[in-house]
Amino acid sequence: MSVDPQLSSQLLLAFAGALMGALFGGLVRWTSTRRDRRLRLTLELYNEFQHPLFYHVREVAHAALAQYGPLPAAYDSAQGEAREAIASIVHFWEKAAQLTRIGALDERLMRRFFAQYARWWDELLCERDGVLSDAEWGATLSDINWLFERLKRGARTGSRR
Repeated sequence: MSVDPQLSSQLLLAFAGALMGALFGGLVRWTSTRRDRRLRLTLELYNEFQHPLFYHVREVAHAALAQYGPLPAAYDSAQGEAREAIASIVHFWEKAAQLTRIGALDERLMRRFFAQYARWWDELLCERDGVLSDAEWGATLSDINWLFERLKRGARTGSRR
């Protein structure tokens, strides 16, 4: 039994076309799913930041940082709710930095949502003398500073807290 060379080349081309179509379709679906996941995570982070309870945390942390000075000293001097608020603010920005660094967040949206806050919190957390080299807080604040520098590239301005 002999196989027609033209038929076998047509079958091979059909198989290659189907394979390429499946690969391309999978790639499009994977890219779309990844984009949707990044958008969802960014919106969840923004909702967390804007939640009324977290707004209170931001206010308390701001008052403690204004009263006690740079972060290491403020955290060491603060008590109770103020100390927890400072830790919560640092944790929030560190989480945002790590998620941004691994590409889990939509950076364009992050700039839109957080640029004005990054400018303001950067002054309180990272732009004070010696905080980035502090033995306990330095690595965390360096990550946060990296995020703030990326976010401040945008032209958006607005409220401080």
